[in-house]
Amino acid sequence: MEFLLCIGLGLVAGMLGGLLGIGGSVIIIPALLFFMPNMTIHLAQAIAMTVNPAVAISSAAKHHKNNNVSWNVVWKVLPLSLICIALAAWFSNSIKGEWLELAFATFLIWVLWDQLYSIFGTSKSTTSSKESTLLRFGATGGVTGIMAGLLGIGGGLIQVPLLNRLCKLPIKQAIGTSSAIMFVTAILGATVKDASLQKVDHNAMSAVMQAAQIIPGALIGGWIGAKLTNVLPSRVIRIVFALLVLIASYKLFAGSIPILF
Repeated sequence: MEFLLCIGLGLVAGMLGGLLGIGGSVIIIPALLFFMPNMTIHLAQAIAMTVNPAVAISSAAKHHKNNNVSWNVVWKVLPLSLICIALAAWFSNSIKGEWLELAFATFLIWVLWDQLYSIFGTSKSTTSSKESTLLRFGATGGVTGIMAGLLGIGGGLIQVPLLNRLCKLPIKQAIGTSSAIMFVTAILGATVKDASLQKVDHNAMSAVMQAAQIIPGALIGGWIGAKLTNVLPSRVIRIVFALLVLIASYKLFAGSIPILF
């Protein structure tokens, strides 16, 4: 049953990633916490972070083929992002699990708002500009790295808007560039997170073994999602995803707040 759950979870996370340009952690972490007995937030984060590089590589390759990756920006954002995700991933295993659940639930509220804005908001096109500076690239990498390491996410939901609005990349290039950055940072983040699991009485091998069961489904789901991008109505997909995020955030709030307060 657990194996089938992992395969199904990978398919769903991969398809949503391919359809909406998001990482799988937003789906994987809540699902692991809700459906697997004795799962902790620290282990769920480690599993999700271990899955992220496999999901990101197919997306990065596709965007590189379509000339949507600005490698010049990648090299400017990557250094600080690597430092921050490593430090944050290590530190996250020192934080009480309920606080991490509360932080993740709060992050899901941001995800919900972002999806609702995409559904009902007015889209504005952002074009490249000379306003982009090394400071803006560094801020993008630093903020994304910290949030990704603390929450156990890939960081695309944070990084894409920053690359688009702060660094002035066109949206398609922001998505492609983010996927290339995320592939590298996800490897380091997962390595540090897994290696420091002993601080919370888990071991790296358990995270890797469970991630290995999710990765095949995620790869297949990502391919299917990419194929369905121009077939399914994106508004309906986003509404369904927003409802899933709303349910997940409610359950995480309900589980963490009574214990903490």
